[in-house]
This record gives sequence, C-alpha cells and structure tokens, in this order.
Amino acid sequence: NYSDTTQMLQSCMSGIVGIYIEGTSYSIFGQSENADIGSGSGVIITEDGYIVTNNHVVQGAEGIRVYLQDGTEYHATLIGTDDKTDLAVIKIEGENLPHATLGSSGNALVGENVYAIGNPLGVLTSSVSSGIISGLDRSITIDGKSMTLMQTDAAVNPGNSGGGLFNARGE
Repeated sequence: NYSDTTQMLQSCMSGIVGIYIEGTSYSIFGQSENADIGSGSGVIITEDGYIVTNNHVVQGAEGIRVYLQDGTEYHATLIGTDDKTDLAVIKIEGENLPHATLGSSGNALVGENVYAIGNPLGVLTSSVSSGIISGLDRSITIDGKSMTLMQTDAAVNPGNSGGGLFNARGE
C-alpha cells in the first residue's frame, strides 16, 4: 500500500520534464559539432504542452529536447523568456499530457512540507527531495538583480533548475 504522499508525488512527477539544450561545441582542432551543452528541468503547465522552466536553462539554445518521465522525447519551441525573473516558457506538441496543478505562493506558510522534483545532473530524472518552507518574501540581491524569493531547505541540485516545488496537496 502506498501512502497518500507517495501517490501525490507519483502524480506530480509525471508533469516534470528533463530539458536538454543543443548547441554548437568545438573540438580542440576547431571543428564544430552539435552537442548537448546543458540540461535542466521543467514543469508541464497545460495538457497541450506548455512548459515553464528557468531562462538560464534555455538561454542560448540552438535546439531544445524535452523528455517526459516515461522517456518520450519531444522537440520544443521557445515561446518566451524573461531575464529579470529568470523564467521561460517552451512548448511541445502533444495532447492530454500530464501537467502540474498550479498553486499560489501567497498561500504558502513557513514550516509547510514541500517537495522539490527535477532532473539533477541531467541524468537523475524524477528525483524528489523533501523539506519545509523556511522563509517567505526573502529579499536578496545577486549580481545587481533584486529578487523576492521563497526559501526552502529541500535539496535543489544542479539540473533541478526549472523543476517544481510542490506542497502536500500536489500544487
């Protein structure tokens, strides 16, 4: 028997994707070739294939490949980016795709259990870590950019960028 939390996480994981960025790399001899130059995570937000991720995940991409939890591969189109908020939207062509239920960070509470789901290191698809919301409305400035953020102690590793942070209700 699976717990309610396990069942909720299984559902959430199906809406998280691995994102692989294609670009041009150069050999030591100066020869160019297409190669994967980065990876990250994304969250499917509509059943017809809109995906939200971080801008820094897709920035500079010549091509974008997306893998669902079941291994299905799609080529994605970049829809839009915002450098200031580090958000990007990409689109894959599909129907009835598993997608996340969006919640509101305005309803979040310090101490609330949360789960980070992503694709760390580009190879650990559907990895889950748990923690709590450690702080809300944390104002920080990094590289001259001011941000107001939610803080969590759930482990977020390289490659988790763009993945989802879910509450105990699966939002």
